[in-house]
Amino acid sequence: MSSQVKSKYQLLPHCSTHASDLIIVATCDGASTVGQVGNEVARRLTKRFPDKVRMCCTTAVGAGSKTHIDIFKKARSVIAINGCQLMCASNVLRQRGIEPTYEIVVAKEGIDKMPSLDFSDEEVEKIADKIVKEFLSKFTGQ
Repeated sequence: MSSQVKSKYQLLPHCSTHASDLIIVATCDGASTVGQVGNEVARRLTKRFPDKVRMCCTTAVGAGSKTHIDIFKKARSVIAINGCQLMCASNVLRQRGIEPTYEIVVAKEGIDKMPSLDFSDEEVEKIADKIVKEFLSKFTGQ
């Protein structure tokens, strides 16, 4: 990748190298409003706190990728953002021996699960703010 292309992207710490210093996030990316809210929250928290928070591939953990399982196991803390009551992100982690430090279910926070990929900025901010207030503030000073 050219340096010109690299300069227009926010590069993140490599999660396998820096896992012990990072709060690693597993998130739902389901094909519903709440799944998409969860994914967007993980993206925003990663971009907002790039030296502290890093979303990582939940699907790779579910597929048994040793590298990704090790990232979550070495993490400073683990956040699981679940879209609905099925709690897929949390369950994928637990099936691989990883206990989330903090869990949230978007659909239990007053956001309706609908068969849509659309969501509002207000819904994303509501969930992100709750995670910052209840958990991340211990690490970020916010």
